[in-house]
Amino acid sequence: MEKLRETLLEYLETKYNVSETVRDLAERVLEQLEKGSICLKIGSETEKAELKKSEAVGSGSEIRPLIFDGKNLYIQRYFVYQSRILERINELQKNKKLYIITGGPGTGKTTSLAKILSSRLNEKILLAAPTGKAAFRMRESLANQGIELESKTIHRLLSHKPLEANIIAIDECSMVDLPLMSKLLDAAPSDCDLYLLGDKHQLASVEAGSVFADICAKFEKNPDVYTELTKNWRAKEAPGIVKLSEEILNNSVKNFDNENVHYSGELSVENLFEEYKFLLKAENEKEAIVFLKSFQILCAIKKGRNGMENINKKLLSMAKHSKFTPIIITENNYQQNLFNGDTGVKDKEKAYFLNGEEIRTFPLLTLPKYDDAFAITIHKSQGSEYEKVAVVYPERDREELEQTILTKELLYTAITRAKKECFIFGNESVLAASCKKQIYRASGI
Repeated sequence: MEKLRETLLEYLETKYNVSETVRDLAERVLEQLEKGSICLKIGSETEKAELKKSEAVGSGSEIRPLIFDGKNLYIQRYFVYQSRILERINELQKNKKLYIITGGPGTGKTTSLAKILSSRLNEKILLAAPTGKAAFRMRESLANQGIELESKTIHRLLSHKPLEANIIAIDECSMVDLPLMSKLLDAAPSDCDLYLLGDKHQLASVEAGSVFADICAKFEKNPDVYTELTKNWRAKEAPGIVKLSEEILNNSVKNFDNENVHYSGELSVENLFEEYKFLLKAENEKEAIVFLKSFQILCAIKKGRNGMENINKKLLSMAKHSKFTPIIITENNYQQNLFNGDTGVKDKEKAYFLNGEEIRTFPLLTLPKYDDAFAITIHKSQGSEYEKVAVVYPERDREELEQTILTKELLYTAITRAKKECFIFGNESVLAASCKKQIYRASGI
């Protein structure tokens, strides 16, 4: 982002000799982009007039570094991404080829998709998700309902252009950023049925845009396109988690403690270590890797006393005599079929990852970049589910050098990773304040 800022501002000055107002507005657009918004809303008539007379600013039909559409100011490439998304979704909707299925965990999104696919298995179907882990879960969930189809990452799917399919279904769409959604929609054939699945209340993508939530808002009154599933089929299994997740979204939380959610203001790393005893006592990789679905620590932040890095450091020290410890891949490697967010276990020489029923083994020295994974960030947990989770929030609203903004979407995403039981640690006032903050990302979708 810093490089984009320097390049753009220098180009605006040397090529166009822009006014101080236009330069200031360009800086503000870049600031918004860094916060996740793809445009800057312009309210001042003076600023609008200044933008309209600047040669550096186009209206969309011509190539200029900045684009002003009469309401919002964009960096040109983001305006193009947004325009392509709008063109393609409107075209697909007009041709009755766009279908959106949204709902929280356990509401039956994959079951709904399975019913649709079951009668069309003789057709060409492509499945994908933003991460390797989410793609694996999509394939696994459909297999549990008798549908055996391959699911890829969206990046992998797009490496085989042009796409040829009767149906394309994309899961975990809340994680898809603006550029990737634009490329996906551009690659989708006009005559194929496109299904976009996800939870519109979950965290938005790490990069700019909240595209899935924006598309949901655009079509939520169109029942031919939009389906929102509200009945939670897991409510009997963990009613407390369902109840708290709904209260977080409605900003009506009175208590972070109930029959399935257990709150403590004080974090005990020793107690968390106890939760890993089955992994740490594992005699072989099969025993160790099966544990990964049962428990995970999810941290709101990376730095600080309650941050992911510190908790991992402490737990790794406590586990120094254990044969296996958990790890998470942090970069994609298509040759090895290992992707950012994949979790596994390692011993002193090898790493082990589950692929369906098969355990895949890699020498440690050949792995792409990875981190220890006793604790991972909430962002990294998207697209995953565990029997139990421990959600760790900081003691203060903002830690030094920490960029994560604590919002209701962050907390909602964290607790809904748990299927049966959730432990929450952290300052109660910080948690309560998090429930009152909502992600806002400006866009023109």
